[in-house]
Amino acid sequence: MAVLALVHAWRLRGHSRDIYSAPAAWSRAGLYWCFCLLVAIFSGALPAVLASPLVAPGQLSDPWWWLATVLVTGFILGAYWGYWYNTTLRFGRTLAFFSQGFFGLAWGVTTGLFFLSFWQLALAIGPGWPLFGTWLLAYTMISLWQALWMDMYWDVWVSPEHDTPASIRAKVPRTHIPNMTLCLTHYALFDNGWLFIAWQTAALLAASYGMRMPPPWFLGSTPPARQVPGLLGLPRAGGYIEQNEIRS
Repeated sequence: MAVLALVHAWRLRGHSRDIYSAPAAWSRAGLYWCFCLLVAIFSGALPAVLASPLVAPGQLSDPWWWLATVLVTGFILGAYWGYWYNTTLRFGRTLAFFSQGFFGLAWGVTTGLFFLSFWQLALAIGPGWPLFGTWLLAYTMISLWQALWMDMYWDVWVSPEHDTPASIRAKVPRTHIPNMTLCLTHYALFDNGWLFIAWQTAALLAASYGMRMPPPWFLGSTPPARQVPGLLGLPRAGGYIEQNEIRS
């Protein structure tokens, strides 16, 4: 993290915030991935996942486990590799299979572990709580984090412009909210940490490829996120609007 922070500070020297910088975006993303891993280590989420099997004994003969697992997997594939992937703006950015694959894998694995850290935090806050109480607290914390982090940092300073105001409004209830609802419910019921991380990774791989995340060596031109005032006047991602729409 220290090395990345120094590299990031060096890359930002004299850089205009009105111009999208892929090298700066990658260093910001790398700092976040390191942060997620550190939180996962110290919260106990990473040790818990490493100590758990991919599938617990007896689950492969449980029809309810199969039904829930197929349901969540089908949703992730349809919602992200279908709907999200095909309703995303790319502005001519090209497919870079290996760099975008690496970005999606790193983003997905660390984000999945970070979400499971909220589950560990919920367990620590409410020891002895019923399962639904732990689920509700973890779900609330994850939702608040994602709403603020994605809207006011990631989609402003890391992702290139890839949405419109209408697509932002549509994607949240059609992909992100049911994603966390289904995946966290499955984890609460069956304790499959590896599957939880795999689903988040599959979703964010689709996002990386779908928006054509520029590789770190990209020096071309692509629109940065349009910023609008958000919480406490801080910038948030507002989505792309045609220039004639802005003038009108």
